[in-house]
Amino acid sequence: MIWMLVALSGVAGIRPPGTGQDAMAGMTAMSSAGPSIPVLAVSGLVAACCAAAALPWAARAVGPGVRVADTAAAGQAAMSAGMAAMLIVML
Repeated sequence: MIWMLVALSGVAGIRPPGTGQDAMAGMTAMSSAGPSIPVLAVSGLVAACCAAAALPWAARAVGPGVRVADTAAAGQAAMSAGMAAMLIVML
């Protein structure tokens, strides 16, 4: 996620704190400038990888019926799905 913050701040021309600029003024500059194509492409690929990684973990976690057979696998599936959802929302 650090690469995304650096890329977006570089594209938006946000100056570092302490240069006489308000921190919230930088956020308005970032919201007005859309992310670049490489940022969108990499974010989309990472989101797809996270979603794909959640599938085998979810299959391993589900037991017979609607029971959770492996709680560690269920946690990993939830974490991967959550990361994919967060990246998709940030697009």
